[in-house]
Amino acid sequence: MHLKLRHLEVFHAVMEEGSVSKAADRLHLTQPAISIALSRLEDMLGFPLFHRSKGHFAPRPEAYLLHMDAELSILAVEQFANRARLIRQGGAGLLRIGALGASAFGLLPQLVARYTAENPKVEIDLRVRSSTQIAYLVSNGQCDIGLVEAPVAAPSLEVEPFSLPCVCIFPAGSPLAAKDCITPGDLVDQRLIGIQDSNQVDRQLRGVCAEAGFEIAAPVHGFFFAVVRRMVAEGAGVAIVDALNGCLPLQDGVCWRPFVPEITYDTALIVKAGAELSVPARAFIQLIRDEMAARAVLPVGDTV
Repeated sequence: MHLKLRHLEVFHAVMEEGSVSKAADRLHLTQPAISIALSRLEDMLGFPLFHRSKGHFAPRPEAYLLHMDAELSILAVEQFANRARLIRQGGAGLLRIGALGASAFGLLPQLVARYTAENPKVEIDLRVRSSTQIAYLVSNGQCDIGLVEAPVAAPSLEVEPFSLPCVCIFPAGSPLAAKDCITPGDLVDQRLIGIQDSNQVDRQLRGVCAEAGFEIAAPVHGFFFAVVRRMVAEGAGVAIVDALNGCLPLQDGVCWRPFVPEITYDTALIVKAGAELSVPARAFIQLIRDEMAARAVLPVGDTV
């Protein structure tokens, strides 16, 4: 038995409208076309669905038994077509993202909000992990996209690097606010909040300060840039952080200035090597690329 969707649509329309003529108008078909489709459906089923006599046309009990199944079948096909259309447009599916703290706090929330506003059917699972854990999740197919610290050395991953400038952040009212940029010498008399001794930003900061003839120490470490910013907002000290978190307009009383000589925070977008990315994943990756390109240049004018 090779039922066609058109046969079910005709049968469903006749059952709902109560007559061949009304079903023909609904489906924009002729009455003979409706009658032929019903006859073919009955032939395939092996039993009649309607009483037919001059001036009389009525469903048989068998028609009532099959009506609901016909309706559900039509709805299932419509749902399939709608879902396929949404997937084609990037509007349905599941997107799993792994990110370390800097990106998870300073970049992804606004990108997720922007993406889901246009693609409400897409489910997004954001996991905040270490770079090593994210690389493992992506390489094993448990995350579609990863944002980690660079460099990345893993043959099972495709890597796209990004380099972001770092800025000095300090509480509003600090003497540093009078400066256009912050240099190593400006940090000597400040209580410095670090990330962690092994972090790439802290290593670079110690290096450029040593080259300038200054020795600095950070008595407090925050591990996450966003946590460090909160400590700065509470008056615990000043810090050098990535522009993702340092330049966010959070209205938390934190100001920022460029740091000279430049210190960069190097990150990387990773995906599983050879993996076929979904439409949502490809669209979200492009959002990341565009935003990273914009953030590679410090904003002009607003440093509060």
